[in-house]
Amino acid sequence: MKNSKLVAALAATSCLAALSACGGGASGDGGDGAMTLRVATGLSDKHAWWSDGMVPWMERVEELTDGEVTFETYTGGELVEVPDEAEAVRNGTVDIALMLPIYTPDQFPMTEVTMLPISSSDSLVASEAWQALLDSDQELSDGKTYYESQFGDQGFKVWPLSTTQPYVISTTGQEIDSVDTVEGLSLRTPSRIHNMYAEKVGVDSVTIPAVEMFDALSRGAFDGSFYSIADWSGYGFQDLFQYTLTDINFGHFNSVIGMTQDTWDGLSPEVQDAMEQAHEDVFMAGAQEWVDRTDEMIEYNTDQGGRFVSFDDLDQSVQDHMLDGVEDTWTDYIDLLEESGQPGKDVALLWRDLLVEAGGEVPELSLIHISEPTRLLSISY
Repeated sequence: MKNSKLVAALAATSCLAALSACGGGASGDGGDGAMTLRVATGLSDKHAWWSDGMVPWMERVEELTDGEVTFETYTGGELVEVPDEAEAVRNGTVDIALMLPIYTPDQFPMTEVTMLPISSSDSLVASEAWQALLDSDQELSDGKTYYESQFGDQGFKVWPLSTTQPYVISTTGQEIDSVDTVEGLSLRTPSRIHNMYAEKVGVDSVTIPAVEMFDALSRGAFDGSFYSIADWSGYGFQDLFQYTLTDINFGHFNSVIGMTQDTWDGLSPEVQDAMEQAHEDVFMAGAQEWVDRTDEMIEYNTDQGGRFVSFDDLDQSVQDHMLDGVEDTWTDYIDLLEESGQPGKDVALLWRDLLVEAGGEVPELSLIHISEPTRLLSISY
């Protein structure tokens, strides 16, 4: 795998028209069958999705193809910034990208479903369910599978990367000890689902990309964020957050490895098989990395004076207030999708069932929107 400078990237980009004729759009097919594919992310090269997801996948592809396929990589916004990765794949700036579809709900409206608040799971459980959601052959109410409606119909070939660990609430010091403190919080919300939840419980929402959070938090622009503990080290948040509320799960952020279907179709069957095999070989190891990073961050942050407080230890009035927001968020998200012509109820039920089958627990939602089927509607908070 090769690391290249931005100058080389720009030069390569200027040659896209000529290169796209080779192998379905691959950026550097040689006459001997060898090819070099451009791969980019706006995330840091220390981010777990890159270092323990994309990098192992690329290394395994190179190994399985005996070096026939190599990769030219760009990280940290060097070539493509968050959340423009999908567009960069689509317009040919890169061949493959680490895509973050939740950040562009106008293009991928149902990918946010993994961010619905639940009772209990971890990255291993949620990653298995995320893989199963993409693999599901169940037709939703629009007559298409989840994969078809979110990715296939838009001309993408994707593989899931592992989900993050659960999202929790972390602040730079503000404690949550009453309903008034909940309603006085200002938190960064990473998805429409978190915006919905924040509105329900009276939290002031701040919409800002994760890569811009450190400076804003350092200035005291807002109190904290819904965020995964395991992901702190990717941005330096382990030195900023001083109070974290655990044991209430605000969902799992997802991502994918993506290329255009045209690029995929232009690859030889042998290379396609290698890419599929490589994904199977490294996928769950990426999920375990999130679990390991959580333990490391908790230990480090505690040593720095950070506090981790269980939701179960909060005053009952605070618990009730926050849990009411959980149930309302499920129905509001379903309504949002249904109003835009998406099969909101069907995808929420499918995600719920897959999550429980993988070992997770969901709230006992007795609401009319999701009152059936009840086969797997299990354990309440």
